[in-house]
Amino acid sequence: MLTLVSFPGALGEPSLSGFCTKAMICLDMAGQDWRPRFTVDPSNAPYGKLPVLETPEGPVADSNLILRWLEAQGADLFPGLDAAGRAQAHALIRMAEENLRYGMMYDRWVDPRGWAAFMPVVFGDMPAPLRLVIPGKVRKDIVKGLKWQGLGRMSPDARQACFDADLDALTDLLWGRHWVMGDTPTAADAAILPVLSGIDSGQADTALRRALRSRPTLMEYVERGRARLYAPLTASLCAAA
Repeated sequence: MLTLVSFPGALGEPSLSGFCTKAMICLDMAGQDWRPRFTVDPSNAPYGKLPVLETPEGPVADSNLILRWLEAQGADLFPGLDAAGRAQAHALIRMAEENLRYGMMYDRWVDPRGWAAFMPVVFGDMPAPLRLVIPGKVRKDIVKGLKWQGLGRMSPDARQACFDADLDALTDLLWGRHWVMGDTPTAADAAILPVLSGIDSGQADTALRRALRSRPTLMEYVERGRARLYAPLTASLCAAA
């Protein structure tokens, strides 16, 4: 049995890390026998981040490398797609993970309303002395990272314009489709669903969350994904607890 080292879930998400949720969905899609091991401390992970898949050949870190490892075992995570379809799926994964995900991070860690709601979810069980220091330090590092990435330097309107372009692209793509690449879920859905669902499950009324919720096509996709991809996953996580 494989073990996936992952951040725990909350707010209705299998994991608060979309990358961890993506790995979980891909493991299920691949038909692998696996179990989770939750931790809030990734410092011992190969890259200092999660998820990490423990395999007989050794640990595989990073959700994209886990995807590649599963394919090397024979899993078809992009069923029905030709080379052009796989290229499109790859580009869509990058759009969600390297732009929209930063919007979710901004809402959770930088926006004062989002931080006030998110901090107790992540750090609420931390002993009081540490809770006075660690959350602020982690938040400071993430704020710095978002400024380095670029979105953290923008005005609210400019930042939202970037996210709206992604949301509009996904809306157009999903028009008349059940899943991002057609009638069957693929690894692209495993990556995109956790980002959109994570934005929706945020507890603060941010511009990004309102923008997502104002697009019925995307919200129908999120609900469909939760029912098809999250529900079996949640049941298996509860059984493993």
